[in-house]
Amino acid sequence: MAMKRCPVCGEKYSDTYRDCPFCEEEEALSQGDRIRRSGRGGRRVARRQQPNLLSPILIVLILLMACLLVYLLFGGKIAEKLGKGETATPPGTEEVQPKPPVVDGSGTPDDGTEDPDSTQEPQPEAPVMDYEKASQLPAGLTLSTTDFSLFTVGETHTITVSGGNGTYQWFSQDEGVASVDENGKVTAISKGDINIVVTDGEKQGTCIVRVRASAGTAPSTTPDPGPASGGTLTAGPATVVNGGNGVRVRSGPGTDYEVLATVPNGGSVQIVESAGNGWYKITFSGMGGAATTGYMKGDYLKNS
Repeated sequence: MAMKRCPVCGEKYSDTYRDCPFCEEEEALSQGDRIRRSGRGGRRVARRQQPNLLSPILIVLILLMACLLVYLLFGGKIAEKLGKGETATPPGTEEVQPKPPVVDGSGTPDDGTEDPDSTQEPQPEAPVMDYEKASQLPAGLTLSTTDFSLFTVGETHTITVSGGNGTYQWFSQDEGVASVDENGKVTAISKGDINIVVTDGEKQGTCIVRVRASAGTAPSTTPDPGPASGGTLTAGPATVVNGGNGVRVRSGPGTDYEVLATVPNGGSVQIVESAGNGWYKITFSGMGGAATTGYMKGDYLKNS
């Protein structure tokens, strides 16, 4: 077997080969085929190269990443636009048309719902307040006095009230004995004892009014006796007693009121009327001999 040299690659090969096997191998490798030699006769078998799967997988991953990015950036807007679209009616289903309203005999359509104007119940009116209803309300209003006397027909006394909502109504238990106006001014009508009630609609205050004059009598300068505190006191001259170093005269019927003066024990005063709760309205000579009006507890007074 003779050897010969390839003029292209310079390699030696057997003369049994028609062409240079080394050049053919290089050409096969460049085309993606490998040449395998088998047998002595130099038979060549070409083996097909396995396909490269990396490129398709990479393309799919890139597409998935692109879809994910689009969803993250524009998913909300896409869903909003899709939600505004009309929903197609599935095949084979029919749209149910609403039944026409039934007109009743009055000519008013009846659609099966209640007419709020026709079915609304009228609001109950606020109950009319009177003396009986006012007197049953819970106490809670503060009055300037809760017990006083009027000694002549036509004599008046005004009760002041505080507390509540500031809107008051006044009621007399018996208008034939004493009347009361919207400002709490009580007027004596005839002899008797009654209650005057004031209310703000939720709470009430009650004052006892004692009228000592008989009905039809003219005003008198000598009133009938009023209620006593530790004894019977009548309107007229009185003497201060049990006072020790003197008795204080206050601006109202109670120890919470301002002290106007002090009348010495044995001093002379004039009882005007009972102010309730054992207190009496009096007049006395103040500084400089001026007639002064105040209030004193009945325990320290005695008719002269």
